[in-house]
Amino acid sequence: MFRYLPWAREGLFVFLRLVLAVGLMEGVRSGYFAGLLPFYAPEHLGLGPAAFTLAFTFHQLSENLSKTFGGLLAERVGFGKTVSLAAFAGFLTLLLTPMAHAAWLLWVLAVLWGLSMSTLYPGLMTLASRIAVPGREARALSFTLTLVMPWVGIGLVGVGQVAQKEPEAALTLLMVAQGVVLLLALSLFPFRIPIPKAVREPYPYKRLLFFLPAAFGQTFAPALVSLFILRLAKEELALEPIALGGLLLLGGALALGLLPLTGRQVDRKGYRFALVGGLFLLGVVMVWLAFTPSFMELILLVLLAGVGYSLFLPGWNGFLAKNLPQENRAAIWGGLMTVEGLGIALGPAVGGLLWEAFGLRAPLLTGSAVFFLLSLFYAVLFWRMRWS
Repeated sequence: MFRYLPWAREGLFVFLRLVLAVGLMEGVRSGYFAGLLPFYAPEHLGLGPAAFTLAFTFHQLSENLSKTFGGLLAERVGFGKTVSLAAFAGFLTLLLTPMAHAAWLLWVLAVLWGLSMSTLYPGLMTLASRIAVPGREARALSFTLTLVMPWVGIGLVGVGQVAQKEPEAALTLLMVAQGVVLLLALSLFPFRIPIPKAVREPYPYKRLLFFLPAAFGQTFAPALVSLFILRLAKEELALEPIALGGLLLLGGALALGLLPLTGRQVDRKGYRFALVGGLFLLGVVMVWLAFTPSFMELILLVLLAGVGYSLFLPGWNGFLAKNLPQENRAAIWGGLMTVEGLGIALGPAVGGLLWEAFGLRAPLLTGSAVFFLLSLFYAVLFWRMRWS
């Protein structure tokens, strides 16, 4: 089995426990904000939609804007300690939620929880890159994300099903899950991310500027349509929510199924073609969607999106793994994740303005233009510059 895994055998058990801890925390977080609060806050706290949606906004902002510092803490203080702190902050938030009858208290809890979670992804991705088998870095990073992300949906759906009938039982369920996470995190308390020996050649830090366009654009472009995808599907594509969900599931399954193949190609042949080609395919999908495709065309577009994402994800991760400096890597990774978070935060607002000014197609055309420009930018960059 170890022959096929992208991570080194040494330290793998600790790494998988950390992946499980981060995944469970993601499940609890999505279950809390999207599954529990819409039912629990109005009935038990007397808080309206504006109060608990703002809690999520403040939580996301506090996490994303502090990821550079969070990455530095994860690497310097100890990743086991910062994971334990995040688990404790989440448990404390759940414990104090029944007392948060004032909106400001819910917001404070959300902000503190977000600050504590800012260490998780910079630390986890840095660790994944450090323990990757040489030549399998792109697969190691891509598979790490695919092990964590499904927990978001599990938490949302699982807690939401309980919360709509028994909100207090759902809160208890979340507390039990977070308690398990806390015990798991405390068992990893002494763990530290291995730091490689210092490299003699100084790293050209101005090169980091070339990572920013993709970091921002990859989240900004899809976020342009993220908040009104259901209305777009209904009005422009004549799709019911269940049909849209089926298409998204098809595309996601294809992307996940192709990852072992595309990740191996990136590790063997390099990240350039995958990164440029993946961005281009995603641009094609968005521009085609703007012109009211038929249902058969939609199926083709979903398949193209799956292929595009399966190329982009290992291409982007391979680009980072090969070119980010080893010194303070978690802090730099956190900075890039902050830029990604800004794309998620700004995309819906810009998409709404474009929709209001130019119609429902405008956000799709703008998103496709972003992907095409990114594809062209990196094609020229890789052609003109030597990356090593």
